[in-house]
Amino acid sequence: MTDLKFDLAEILPMFAPEIRLHPGDPYRPSSVEWYLERTTLQRWRGVFRRNEVVCISGERLGLVAEIESEDQAALCLTIPEGPNQERSRRGFQPTDGKLSAPCYVNACFAPDEPDAFDLQYWFFYPFNGRGGRHVTHEGDWEHITVRVTNAPMPILIAAYVSAHGMNNGGWVSRGDGELQVTDTGHPIIYSAIGSHASYTTAGVHKQRWPKPGDRTRTGGPVWNTADDLVLVEINGQSPDGLEDAHPWLRYRGRWGAIRSGFSWPFATTGPIGPSQQQSWIAEPPRR
Repeated sequence: MTDLKFDLAEILPMFAPEIRLHPGDPYRPSSVEWYLERTTLQRWRGVFRRNEVVCISGERLGLVAEIESEDQAALCLTIPEGPNQERSRRGFQPTDGKLSAPCYVNACFAPDEPDAFDLQYWFFYPFNGRGGRHVTHEGDWEHITVRVTNAPMPILIAAYVSAHGMNNGGWVSRGDGELQVTDTGHPIIYSAIGSHASYTTAGVHKQRWPKPGDRTRTGGPVWNTADDLVLVEINGQSPDGLEDAHPWLRYRGRWGAIRSGFSWPFATTGPIGPSQQQSWIAEPPRR
């Protein structure tokens, strides 16, 4: 394998995106730990049966990661009903127009470009959705991939901006005019209201029927992810050599409640975690 030719700790903040959150979206990012403190881990037992509570707090997710993978498919984290449910859904709230929440990073050599290196910046939201417009679900993982040259002073090649799954995003670059950057070189990303899908411009973004279009806007809180980076993996390995530094990465269940059947017409099941998704290791598709 090609050696990495730059200091990763120095370069990660340089290319970290500036996220412009929608001013009308009440559901903001949070840390994984904050979410786990406010969820229970449950085993889904079917449409007509009550879920089995595996453990009261999702904080014990590291222990659950040891369960055989076939047994984890029915596991899900869920925010308990009650007076604190809505507060838990809202995540970290901004102060003076700024938001601070961990941005989790997976760094790896580009799968199909031997002379390039990928910096995946992952964002976690406790809740996805906006009643009457987007199908809701608990737990929401979003990301962008910044591809740079593997050189002592890396240059930004392009960015993959994900929206509604790996196959619905697209590559953008400064050369084609689709990618904007700040004065200090950070990619500018707009987070859509409700869905939190990532886009490079403000406005209305059409989706294939029957999905509603996404809306992004200026004027909302700004999240400078460079100030909140948490490196969780480098080329498939823990960055500090500790296998259990981030045990939640090995959890193969759902990050939100499992919703199935006609009793949940406007809600869907929470996603699997980032390291279980194809985009963690695969080359993003070209448009």
